Amino acid sequence: MWRRIPLMPMLFGAFSALALLSVFAIAQPALNDIHVFAAGGAIGAAYVLLLYAFSPLVGGPSQSKARVIGRGCLYAAGGYFTLVVIAFVIAIVTGGNVAVRGAATIASLIAFAGLGILGGLMLARFRRAEADRQRAALERQQLELARDLQQRLLPPPFLETERYRITARNIAAQYIAGDFYDFVPLGDGRLLVVLADVAGKGVGAGLIMATVKAMIPLLAAEQANPAPLLGRLNDRFVGQLPPREFIAMILALCDGERITIANAGLPDPLLVSSSQPVAVSGPRYPIGVRSNMSYESITIKLTNSERLILFTDGLPEAPVAGEPLGYDRLGTEVGRVGGEIEPLFAALDALGAAHDDDWTAVLLEPR
Repeated sequence: MWRRIPLMPMLFGAFSALALLSVFAIAQPALNDIHVFAAGGAIGAAYVLLLYAFSPLVGGPSQSKARVIGRGCLYAAGGYFTLVVIAFVIAIVTGGNVAVRGAATIASLIAFAGLGILGGLMLARFRRAEADRQRAALERQQLELARDLQQRLLPPPFLETERYRITARNIAAQYIAGDFYDFVPLGDGRLLVVLADVAGKGVGAGLIMATVKAMIPLLAAEQANPAPLLGRLNDRFVGQLPPREFIAMILALCDGERITIANAGLPDPLLVSSSQPVAVSGPRYPIGVRSNMSYESITIKLTNSERLILFTDGLPEAPVAGEPLGYDRLGTEVGRVGGEIEPLFAALDALGAAHDDDWTAVLLEPR
């Protein structure tokens, strides 16, 4: 409530009235009364408060200084009526009439004209600042709600089945992350691991993320092979995404020791023990860039002692001392921490890696 009351403009009005009374008191000693100054300051503050309250009725929000000054002159005209009120208060407090003539009259007119114009400028600025504050508060509230909803869409960061143990972590660069991960059970002990990076940030990327996440299980129920599944997703989104928007994605179908991987624009996953990349041949264009894409896949076997880590480009491209971290240095850190995601992220923080982009990683290991 207090933020809606123009305290600073009211103080401006009060001190302007006190300054005006001080000028008059030089020629009229009868004005040197604390009650006169107290009443005058209160009237000046009340005048500005009335301007604030009724200014919406005088035209719309002004976009130019000329219009603001014009409104200020109108306020100044109304301010002359406060001279009558002040004179009335003076007469009551001093018990007599106080004549204001000649130069004092001109000074009073100039003073209240300046008060009106400057008050109008201050009130216009105050209203703009208040509108900006309310808009920013609403946007922040909406972003926090969207972030909360997005986090609810992500599966738990730890999944353990009879065959696999999976750990995931997502750190958004902004309120809304463009990265996401998902685990889609397909029956017969098979599991589809999804890792994706939607180009862009904010609410738009979050909405695309939610759409993709909802679509994958439906398509995977009909076609679980990662390469054709990426092709079908691409067909759905080509021509539907905004300009310069696309979805980089990697799919890993886990079936016992066999892991089938298809990649559409994300960094190659790493085998933790050797820090060797698992590269997929064929086209690697992200989803939504080109139509009629024929993606390829690769199948590897993971033993009980091997782990596979998937990650988005926010990790190898994280700036360290002004330079990207790089895939080789990331592979070194992955091997040093055994692929564990929390220690890996802590190690990158210790190196001073900046969170200019989302950090998302998924660690897959057989049981």
